Amino acid sequence: MSDPRISGPSGQQPPALPPAPGSSPAYPGPQTPPTYAAPQQYAAPQQYGAPQQYGTPQQYGAPQSYGAAPARPTSGLAVAALVCGIAGVVLFWALLPMLASIAAVITGHMALGQIRRTPGLGGRGMAIAGLVMGYLMIGVLVFTIVSTLIGLVVFGAFTLPFVFAS
Repeated sequence: MSDPRISGPSGQQPPALPPAPGSSPAYPGPQTPPTYAAPQQYAAPQQYGAPQQYGTPQQYGAPQSYGAAPARPTSGLAVAALVCGIAGVVLFWALLPMLASIAAVITGHMALGQIRRTPGLGGRGMAIAGLVMGYLMIGVLVFTIVSTLIGLVVFGAFTLPFVFAS
């Protein structure tokens, strides 16, 4: 935008800008307050008639209800693997963890095979959890047995003859 104080290419001054509304071009002394018009009155709300009937549910059929999808059946072997795995972890102090962990591994592998053969069968996560707990407890059991045997051989070889000799 060009500045009005600078003359144009022909040497003429551009026309002056009109004054802003509500201000006088002269001294900006006391101004008269603006007058306001009375607010516009709103019309009364429109009255509507009775609701229109479009049809009954019997004419158009009852509305469809869309519930959740039916749950997939869970493999019983997967549940057994999970229960045996939990029993092996919880009862680690008894003889039961050895048997429960072996049962968890066996039923876990059987459940994974069953789920792979039957696509509509669920429970893969439970079977894997049972397998993990079963293998973990079998590992702990093997470590315990091996460390006990090594301890008996190393420390018992030197102490047993002396214990019985006296």
